[in-house]
Amino acid sequence: MRILIIGANGAVGRLTVERALSEGHAVTAFARSHHEAPTHPQLTNVTGDVTQAADVNAAVLNHDVVILTFGAPLNADTVLHQPSLCETGTRHVVAALETAGSGRLICMTSIGAGNSAHHGRFIFRNLVAPIMLGRIMKDRTAQEEVVQNASLQNWVIARPTELADGEAAPVRIIRDLENEPEPTTITRASLARTLVDLASDQQFDRNAITLTN
Repeated sequence: MRILIIGANGAVGRLTVERALSEGHAVTAFARSHHEAPTHPQLTNVTGDVTQAADVNAAVLNHDVVILTFGAPLNADTVLHQPSLCETGTRHVVAALETAGSGRLICMTSIGAGNSAHHGRFIFRNLVAPIMLGRIMKDRTAQEEVVQNASLQNWVIARPTELADGEAAPVRIIRDLENEPEPTTITRASLARTLVDLASDQQFDRNAITLTN
């Protein structure tokens, strides 16, 4: 399978690239820069900006699956000002896939976006998400709406819980947060493995799911 991973130089992105390569996929790693990027016969590194439609259009061509792992960082700027990175970048990806007429989209967002607001661990849902991540979550929610309103048939919105270090572990996939125990954390390795699994697993298509260990 030919997989394009956008946001490949982030912590989750790098692990997703490694996981996809280990499973035998042909991977294109799309990022603003590729400092210390790995080399592999099945890996192509592409430098680009997800907010630039031309860069995205060129990258999306000839891929079976696009996995989005990028996001606005938590810093003073995103605490005080509204980011639009996720919405803008995802809009470009969706438009490129719609023009191509084929391709599957796995869109990583976050717990706290969309109808997952007010969920997660107590401190996260009552302090971190509404105060520190309030504007980032608005961008994530807008990102999800771009995917949900698109004409694409094959997409999954994957909302990881709070990210942690550690090895890959079993993952609980939640469709309906109202009828499940509150999710806690997920290791980045577990998330990367699940994102790659979703590239071929269609049972969650056209759904927003929450991922937790």
